Amino acid sequence: MKTQQEIKEIISRINQGIASEEDILQFQLWYNSFDDSETILDSNLSTVEFKDKNWAEINRRIAPAKISRLQWVWRVAAALLLLSAAAVWIWSIQQKENNNEVFRSAAWITDTSGQTEEINSSLHDFLDSTRYVDLKEHHNLRTLATAAGEFTKVILPDGTKVSLNAGSKIVLSPDYGKAAQRTISLEGEAYFEVVTIPGRSFVVKTADQQIRVLGTKFNVRAYPSFDKTITTLHEGKIELSNGNQNVILQPNNIAVNKDGALSLQRMAKLEKEAWRKLDFEFDNESIKTVLHQLSQWYGFELSYQSSVPNQYISGKIINGTKTSDVLEIMKNLTNGNFQMKGKVLGSSSILVKVC
Repeated sequence: MKTQQEIKEIISRINQGIASEEDILQFQLWYNSFDDSETILDSNLSTVEFKDKNWAEINRRIAPAKISRLQWVWRVAAALLLLSAAAVWIWSIQQKENNNEVFRSAAWITDTSGQTEEINSSLHDFLDSTRYVDLKEHHNLRTLATAAGEFTKVILPDGTKVSLNAGSKIVLSPDYGKAAQRTISLEGEAYFEVVTIPGRSFVVKTADQQIRVLGTKFNVRAYPSFDKTITTLHEGKIELSNGNQNVILQPNNIAVNKDGALSLQRMAKLEKEAWRKLDFEFDNESIKTVLHQLSQWYGFELSYQSSVPNQYISGKIINGTKTSDVLEIMKNLTNGNFQMKGKVLGSSSILVKVC
């Protein structure tokens, strides 16, 4: 690991725009291994602010570099792999036929009678903060669900705005439009902008926690395959309970619910979640978790033939990356060899062996 003086020199070169590829890789390695209890290099900034400030500078300066952003991501991903001795595993990835390697802004809604309807908009609309699919006249709305590779933004009958990540679902309580408590159950990830209605609270339930609000903006990630639920508050105030603890979140707070315990992190500033910009970002996540999330985004079907090592990685895949390039990134993440096995019942089968 580089000394603090060496890191200072690297950061200086980054800020001057003369950093080499090796400098940027070394900074990223340091960035992800930084112990937040250590003395930071700029006493005027918190650890998080310091790291975010310099990472933003890297992103700003990397754009005109000779290497592409995608190549940069690959190299960082490969550099960040935590290798274990004799780590070997095999899995298969199957891509559904006719996957055009482009995300869709779409979802399925179901009403209280069980009638199902597909809603569509454009990815441009999804990325536009002012555009939503208006469901205010759907007073019998019961569920809203996205499949792999699908994202949507809607306005619910009460005026609350919801952005739904791929492979996610919300279920509205049968009395959502009338009861004093508006209740939504979430599986997956969603961002809520809750409309305040006097005398009517708003509750979001996941498998392991409950959030109570009056009017606020917050994000919840609660995929069943993840080992933790993460709640991020952007505006307002919410009360979060997991059955063992109750915590009050203030703006710029992040709550992590893992193994029945709640931990709270206070940030100086929160950025818009990467997924709402159609960027795929992972920070110190297990390889298996990252692969599962990628399957939700790109429509892979994962079939594990042996155990996956408990390794943790960080990285980012920018909006517009093709499925073939995602597989290349995965190759660098895992140090694996990918072999196309051809069409099998309309699917592309890829065998991966990691040594």
